[in-house]
Order: sequence, then structure tokens, then C-alpha cells
Amino acid sequence: MRRELGAMVTVAALWACGGQTLGVPSAGDGGSSSSSGSSSGNGGSSSSSGGTDADSGGASGNDTFWLGTYTGCAVGADDGSLNSGGFEPGVSLTLAQSGQTLTATYVDDNGAVSSFDFTSTTSTTATLASSGNTVSGFVISCTDGPGDSWLVPAVMRVTAGVLTYDDGTLFVNLVGNVQDQQTDAGECGSTALPSKFWALCEDRHGGAPATEPPDAGAPAATNLPVGRYTCGSDVETYDVVGGEKEYVTGGGTGGTLTLTQTGTEVTAEYDGDYSIAGTIHFTATTATTAIAEENQTMMAPCTLPIAPGTGGGPSPTPQVLPIGAGSLSVVGSTLFFSFAGTMGASSSCSGASMGGSLICSKQ
Repeated sequence: MRRELGAMVTVAALWACGGQTLGVPSAGDGGSSSSSGSSSGNGGSSSSSGGTDADSGGASGNDTFWLGTYTGCAVGADDGSLNSGGFEPGVSLTLAQSGQTLTATYVDDNGAVSSFDFTSTTSTTATLASSGNTVSGFVISCTDGPGDSWLVPAVMRVTAGVLTYDDGTLFVNLVGNVQDQQTDAGECGSTALPSKFWALCEDRHGGAPATEPPDAGAPAATNLPVGRYTCGSDVETYDVVGGEKEYVTGGGTGGTLTLTQTGTEVTAEYDGDYSIAGTIHFTATTATTAIAEENQTMMAPCTLPIAPGTGGGPSPTPQVLPIGAGSLSVVGSTLFFSFAGTMGASSSCSGASMGGSLICSKQ
């Protein structure tokens, strides 16, 4: 699902994203949308905030990583100019363990596989062990001169990353540089754009609790880089409406995140962004990571159902979004505030799954 965040102009693109045609909105539209029938062969299924085990139906737990294969994923890829994101029906993330190494294997919607090793730092956080691997999902704009431009697939070569876990949801945040995949890509051959990638996956299949690192225990009162941040947001929404699967990708720019900390309690207050706003409290786990506390909410407009009808239609009015899981991580100079939730019964889009990430830089 593609939209241009740099110039924020309206374009349309057909991209390999579950076989869906995707519109790219202007700044006032807040997102692009697509729908597919219930008989679609893309294998999409409703994801539920709170992270239940898709095999057993039991709670996955909140105090340690769980191994296994996760689906119900939302992803985002941002090079600061062109951005892609959304709930991707074909995406999976498999977490395995050997000693203190957690290996996350990511399969994108087109079947491309990326694998990353993380070193456990606490029972719910891990840092990237080595750089150089790539992750797909990016596009870059190429040109041979005025009027001769095109988009090509690209990958990000990862330089740093963090893996976190909260209440059954697995979060991956990576930074690096985007490069094209083609040798005949014109001016793209020398491209190396600083970029970010995030993924969150909620539905676990199989697996078992990971072995905790030897020093896992109560978090120390380490300080995250508090202060004010300027952020852009990716906010992805999925639901089944009238028997059809509907996906909307949205987000905003120019939001302000104010981060404060007292002891291990971290408070993130976000405003100035139409797509998502609110205050979330976290517990610091390391000097670069924090996990959201329970029973919290944010505010977001309903972008579903896509079409007006008996189910209503998109609503511009911000509504309460109960947060089922959340993660804060600092990767290099980038702060990621990732979240997953399900709209409550009082919402005009009750039951819609929402997930996303704020991508922030220090003011």
C-alpha cells in the first residue's frame, strides 16, 4: 500500500500488495483504501489486539517473548519521501531462539524472506546483533531526466534494530539505507537513502516461551532520551465489512511527541496529528526500550467502512481506540512508538483492527 509523504500529492499506483489497487491520498485524505471479497485467495484473516495464540486460543502472556510464527501483521517502510504500509495478509514473522540469540524471519507479501539475529537484553527486548542484512517493501523513484521517471522495487540494508514484545504482539523496528535492486535503474544506481522499517504481528501459531537472558529481572531506572520529537505516523486499519475484507492505510506528518520519565515510568504525549493522538504510559526496560502499561487508550478517526451505506462510512471524528499492546524503542537517532488496538463497541467502526507506528526524530 503506497502513498507519497514528501510532496503529499495525489497519485495512484498498482503494487504487489495482496493484489490490490491502491490510491495515494493527499494530506487531507488521511489514507488510501482497498477492499477484497470474502472469497479472496490472499489468506487474510482478522487480527485481534491483545495477542492470542491462534492454535490454543489462550493468552500469550506479557512478561517474556513467545517463539512461533506470527501472522496478522501490519508493516511500514519509509525512506523519508516514499512510504508503504498496511495490514498485509501474506506477511509472517517467525521467532526462534538459540541461547541468547533470537532469530526473526520475515516473509513479505510476495514471499521474499529476510532473517535477522537479535541479542536478548531483557525478557521482552532484544537488539540487532549484526548489520548488513536487507528487508524488502521499499520503492524508490528513478529518473533519466525531465519527464522520464519511474518507480522500482528496493530493499533496505539494515544498520540497527530492536525487537520488543508486549501482550502477545511482536514488534520489529529497523533503520538503514535503501538501495535499488536493478542494475538498469538509471540514476537509482547510486541511491542510498536513510530509511526506517517497522512491523507488528499479533496472531501467534504454535511455539513456546523463550528462555529469558540470565540477567532478566526488574528493569533498572535507566533514562531514555526524553524531550520533544517531531513525528510522522503510519496508521493502518483492517476489518471485515459486509463479508468483505477492507484495508485502509493512513497517517500524518508534523505531530509532536513529548517524552518524559520518572524512575522507570515513561510518559509519551502525542498531538498535532489528525490520524492518531493521546498519552500512553510505558515502563522502561532498557535505556532504549519501554513497554506499554495495560488498559490505555488513544484517539483515532474511523477510516472504515470505506463506502457509505448501512454501516455508515469513514468518520473524521476522533474516537477512542483501546490499546492492546505498545512499544517504545530508540534505534540510532530514530524513536519508534508502535501500537496495536481494536476499536470498541461504542465506535462507528467497532471491531476494526488498528496498528501503526510513530516515526520520530529529536527536535
